[in-house]
Amino acid sequence: MSEVAKKMKLGSRGALRSRLLMVLSAFAQVTALAVPSNARAAEPDKAVCAEAYRSSQTQRKSGNLRRAREALITCASDRCPSVMQPDCMRWLTEVEAAMPSLTFAATGETGKDVTEVHVSIDGETLTHELDGKAIPVDPGSHTLRFERANAEPIEQPIIVHEGEKARVVSVSWLQKSPVALFREETVKRESSGPPTLTWVFGGVGLAGVATFAILGLTGLNRRSNLEKECFGSCDQSQVDSVKHQFLAADIALGAGALSLGVATVLWLTHRAHKSKEGTSLEALKHFKTPPMTVLVAPKPGGGVAGLTGRF
Repeated sequence: MSEVAKKMKLGSRGALRSRLLMVLSAFAQVTALAVPSNARAAEPDKAVCAEAYRSSQTQRKSGNLRRAREALITCASDRCPSVMQPDCMRWLTEVEAAMPSLTFAATGETGKDVTEVHVSIDGETLTHELDGKAIPVDPGSHTLRFERANAEPIEQPIIVHEGEKARVVSVSWLQKSPVALFREETVKRESSGPPTLTWVFGGVGLAGVATFAILGLTGLNRRSNLEKECFGSCDQSQVDSVKHQFLAADIALGAGALSLGVATVLWLTHRAHKSKEGTSLEALKHFKTPPMTVLVAPKPGGGVAGLTGRF
């Protein structure tokens, strides 16, 4: 091979080597620029950490323990400055110990457990399915709402205390028996007490008796004074005034006695009605369907059927 050919071949290899070095150098520069950029993106936002540090205490004091927990998880992470991490870790432990939790259970119309239930607290969804796991909630007074397909929703007020863990809240769509419904209605009526008119007429009656006593006593006193001052020669107007007072006393007594009588009748009627309801309830509890027998027998050209029973 001639010297010229050798030089051309070497020059070609040098050019190729030079181009390869240029590509590697460019790749290294791009990599060097990319790494710091990614590192800077992974660095924590100090403003976010500071806000989480501050808001965690505000939320905790107002009773919003779930939001306080979220903020503390942020400021306790390695992405935030190490100076605030010990406080956030300690507060996070305290909040988790104080945060209550609820476990839900529900039964359907047949009395069996159901799981496809949407549960919300104060309008905020907690779960769409009951799995027996405890769900953290904030302490305080709340309203729980349970919803499921083809059933009326159930709302239940509840007071949750700090540190209360895995408290079981159960609801039921179980259909009540006639005896249970009758019992509830009876209890409502019994708890209502006598009718209002009983107390009204009783009050009027007592007022009438009191009025009779006052008018009668003052009338007797006036008549006694007239007998001492002008017996046999008293002015007719004075005598009529005393008579009218006695008449008013008699009317008050009659009205009072009548009102007390009406109140007594109302009270006795109410007692009798409650006693009758109790008897009916006992009869309903012990009522049994009488045994029935259906008889079917073939006959020439057809058949015959009958129903027998004992009452």
